[in-house]
Parts: sequence; structure tokens; C-alpha cells
Amino acid sequence: MEIPQSIILQSECKHCETPAKEEASFCSECGYPIKGSDQDIAKFYAKRVMDKRKTDNAYEKIKSARKTLFIIAGIITVFGFFIYYKTEDIVPLSINLVVSIVYVVLGFWSKQRPLIALILGLLLYLTLIIITAIADPLTLVAGIIWKILIIGYLAKGIYSASSINKAA
Repeated sequence: MEIPQSIILQSECKHCETPAKEEASFCSECGYPIKGSDQDIAKFYAKRVMDKRKTDNAYEKIKSARKTLFIIAGIITVFGFFIYYKTEDIVPLSINLVVSIVYVVLGFWSKQRPLIALILGLLLYLTLIIITAIADPLTLVAGIIWKILIIGYLAKGIYSASSINKAA
């Protein structure tokens, strides 16, 4: 009985159990050093641990940015009701509620598509800042620390989401 050539030339990766050719130095699927030394194998596992930490950290930043979208929605809603009770004008309340709903939708959407949802959230936030600054220039400096914090959280989330997209 003759053994087929494909069986003779292949072994299995010790890490992911992917079939690998005997002459392969590294697994084509996971990068495990098939013919590597103990040091090469240790480096492989250390790199995987570091990559997992980076990914976990990125997901935490995205989660924080997602919360920021919901916080913005809440602030805009409260502000809309404040303006309504002060002026009894339904138009600003309606606009603020629509913008709040957009932020809530972006917050939920950021679970599936964090990069695009956070970019849109940041662009909308910057647009709102510019529009209110045109209407009343003093609003640009009012709450500047909060504005910087919100922009920072969204920017960190965008950066983390883009790094995850590059890794995938």
C-alpha cells in the first residue's frame, strides 16, 4: 500500500492545528514557528498576549467613546427641555430631540460599526459647536473643558476603532 505524497509532506501546527507542509518554518494560518526554537515559541506567545492586551484596551476606549455618544444625547435632551421651559418655543426642543435621537442611534450602531459611528458622532458634535458659535460666539468658550473632553474621548475611540480595523 502506497501512502499519498500530500500526507507525507504535511504535519499539523501545534498551536492552531492547521495542516502545514514539512518544509514550512511558520504556520501559514497563525504564524506559529513550526521549526522555531523555544525562544521563538516564547516570542510567538508573548506577541499574542501583547496583541490581545492592545485589542482589549482598544475595545475599552471604543466602549468609553460609545458612552460619550449617549452622554451627548442626554445633555442635548436636557438642554432642549431647559430652552423649552425658558422660552416655551417648541422648535429648539424638537431640534434637540432629533439630534439626541441621532446620537442614541449612533451609540447603538457603534457596537456593529464603531469607526464610522464614532466619526459621524464627532463630525456632528463639531458641527453643532460651529453652528452655536456662529449664532452666539460666547458659546465657543462656554464649557470649553467639557468640549475638549468629549472630543478627546471620541477621538480616542476613533483611533482605537481604526487600529482594530487595520489589524483585522
